[in-house]
Amino acid sequence: MKRLFISLIMIVTTLATSVTINAQANATVGKSPDMEKIRDFAKDSRKYNKLMTRYENNDKSLTVDDYRQLYFGYIFQPEYSPYDKTDYSKSISTLYYKEHLNRLDCDSIIKYAELSLEEDPFDLQQMNYLIYAYQTKKKHNLAKHWQTRLNNIVNAILSTGAGDKPESAWHVISIPHEYALINFINPNYIVDHQEFVEPYYDYIILKKLSDNSPTGFYFNIQYMLDNYNNRFK
Repeated sequence: MKRLFISLIMIVTTLATSVTINAQANATVGKSPDMEKIRDFAKDSRKYNKLMTRYENNDKSLTVDDYRQLYFGYIFQPEYSPYDKTDYSKSISTLYYKEHLNRLDCDSIIKYAELSLEEDPFDLQQMNYLIYAYQTKKKHNLAKHWQTRLNNIVNAILSTGAGDKPESAWHVISIPHEYALINFINPNYIVDHQEFVEPYYDYIILKKLSDNSPTGFYFNIQYMLDNYNNRFK
């Protein structure tokens, strides 16, 4: 396996230990997002942008509900495009598979990952790469800043269900988030294949690790499909 991929898995393992939800303190745990309310909030640009500014400033007072508003509200922003990668992320894709990264490589990842995240603020993959580059350069405070942001987004996704059946599927706004979330839960999980389950679920089937390990996880992708279909109306 390539060095960067292994290091990213190690980062995910560290992060996963801190991704927790306090069920008593947060009433939204295991609840599907109320998309009508979120749509009303997100289409009020003043309110949404104000909350986004707090997010970008790593405001520690933001709650899981706030992150749910931001994450799912992003669907209603004009720049939302769940099936496209930014040009910035494409420009450094070759670096992700290098055996050894030097200082200039890390600088390139930091530069273009941050530019990519300006266009897509919920790109979990780019956040992972950014954390890795900052840790490699021993800029631990910046790495921690992005880890906190990443943890909170994952918490928002986890708060939407249990992933064990369609009725309690985790809601996501991007297909890569499905695989990122599985890695957060357990970096030892290996994806076998994916199945689409009508009317709007992805079922990610895992290779069996033990008798007690899960068969797979369900993800609700209704909002992505709605967005895609609305483009062609």
